[in-house]
Amino acid sequence: MKNGWKRGIRGLVILAGLGAAWLAAGSAVQAAAVDFKDVPASHWAYDKIMWAKNNGVTDGYPDGTFRPAQSVTEAEFLSMLVRAYPEIKLDKVNEQEAWYTPYYNLAFELAWPVSDKPNEPITRGSVARLMAAFYGQSLSEDEAVQWILAQGLAQGKNGAGVEGFAPKDAVSRAEAQTFLYRLKLTLPKATSPDLIKPEIQLQGVRIGDSTDRVIELLGEPARKDATNYGLEWYIYNKDYKHYTQVGVAGGKVVGLFGNHDEWQFAPEAEKGLEKLRSSLAAIWDKSEHPPREYVETYTPRGLYINLYLDKHEKYRVDGVLLMDKKFTESHVYAPNTPESLKATEREIFDLTNAFRAQRGLGVLSWNESVAEVARAHSRDMAERNYFEHDNPEGKSAGDRMMARGIPQFRAWGENIAAGYLDAIDGHYGWLNSWGHRENMLEPVFTMLGVGAVDGLSSSDYRTYYTQNFYTPL
Repeated sequence: MKNGWKRGIRGLVILAGLGAAWLAAGSAVQAAAVDFKDVPASHWAYDKIMWAKNNGVTDGYPDGTFRPAQSVTEAEFLSMLVRAYPEIKLDKVNEQEAWYTPYYNLAFELAWPVSDKPNEPITRGSVARLMAAFYGQSLSEDEAVQWILAQGLAQGKNGAGVEGFAPKDAVSRAEAQTFLYRLKLTLPKATSPDLIKPEIQLQGVRIGDSTDRVIELLGEPARKDATNYGLEWYIYNKDYKHYTQVGVAGGKVVGLFGNHDEWQFAPEAEKGLEKLRSSLAAIWDKSEHPPREYVETYTPRGLYINLYLDKHEKYRVDGVLLMDKKFTESHVYAPNTPESLKATEREIFDLTNAFRAQRGLGVLSWNESVAEVARAHSRDMAERNYFEHDNPEGKSAGDRMMARGIPQFRAWGENIAAGYLDAIDGHYGWLNSWGHRENMLEPVFTMLGVGAVDGLSSSDYRTYYTQNFYTPL
């Protein structure tokens, strides 16, 4: 969904000291290689072709030939480039799609310079641009040729400089392996967050998992909440200390939220949020900052990651929202429905209880009569376009509850918010505001009702939220 999160372009991080290891590996592989009938040991690209075959970059033909002089198509070179780096994970190809679709999906996602002619021979100039793009360089053909020559990734074909490189000539299969071999020597491993899909999981669930997998791991959800941005939240609130939301669209997981220690951000990493903020810059480069100071956003390949911070506890990470980037960028926030507003109310209630449970406080009970008072106040603020606890007649939340016939109370409190995108967004606005936070963590309160109402065309805000806390005598 369109939400103001920024996108970033990052260069690759080069791991130094591994080039010699790769060179040795290429030489060692050569001795064990099965020769192609048309690539004798005396062939100028023999070592590179054998390296490519034995490292899964490419292969020969069923008749035992390699056809080193045959031209390479753009799709073929793109696939070879990606296969040279097995750490780069691709989407699975659907039966109705062309074999090269996942490679082009990656190229489009990273804004690599590819054409709309996958089956046409690729030129040396186009290869130069792709190799430069792999390093995070967006260059014209001449600039890319100059760049790869300067980096030692290629040599001229007919002489020095751009002209001697022959950028308009088609690339042969032998030349393609030579380009990739040199690239691999210089850049042994792809480490850019733009290229590597993070293996992040919450209670074992990952983005892209099927709903069957979710239910296998977590069981049936307590609720399935509608939204106004194309997904359905599976709500797991049986244990508020492990409160989890799983966003589902098209039978697949496209979103995850949790404010507990069951997050794991790498296969070898410890679970939890304790040291997460201090380590993320090393994992995914610098954070990108949305407008609010208590949110940090990272955009590794294919994902948006929002860290929600608690500024009153030294900006520690309180919760994490993980979203599939393709889904997010292809959906917009539509007008709310009664179902999505009701879901928002219940999620705010759950998030408040999860916040309390994490701090050892008792959970609140839902009170529908109090929720009706909260809903009426949100609607009144939207319709009369004001944003205050007391209405224009000077009536407080306590007055409004009494007027609605709610029994006498020992204590009451109210939080209001407006303009936030959804329940999670609004919750962290309150959490980071001291007065609102005190209401959410007040031990005396035992009940809560929440009201969410969309604004009108004349309202200053799109959505209005009210929390009314209540403790009967």
